[in-house]
Amino acid sequence: MGGRADFGDAAFGGNAEKLLTRIKNEVIIPLSSVSPDIKIFAGGYSLAGLFVLWGGYQTKLFEGIAAVSPSVWFPGFVDFVHNNKILTNRVYLSLGDKEAKTRNQILAQVANDIYDVYRSLEDYRLSSILVWNQGNHFKEPALRMAKGFAWLMSYEKIHL
Repeated sequence: MGGRADFGDAAFGGNAEKLLTRIKNEVIIPLSSVSPDIKIFAGGYSLAGLFVLWGGYQTKLFEGIAAVSPSVWFPGFVDFVHNNKILTNRVYLSLGDKEAKTRNQILAQVANDIYDVYRSLEDYRLSSILVWNQGNHFKEPALRMAKGFAWLMSYEKIHL
């Protein structure tokens, strides 16, 4: 994710590849060497949700992704989704039903963007879900993350 998003004096972007490489080398590969059959689920909220979703397009190491209130409004991300194939088996997406109600024109597109991402996932015949939660971006993030991981793990039990 080499794009750039600016909010006031803050800028971010450009280090996703380094972070994913570090996670693979320092966490996933050592875990896989201890237990080759281990299934790795990745999850994140907000910008971290965008990162894990993007990571699902970069590596086959994640069995499932929980992207909760992901920053899919990030410039160029929806185009990236349309031009790349996701490599994970299942994806949990969620968004608050009031997150798009903002004066910031970029952020106001988040509901359309997440629905667009979800529709593109349906093309790959993987297991995916889009859950709408009550409230804005800041309402119950821990509970919403827990619901994402619960869905990923309950899917695992049902479909083994």
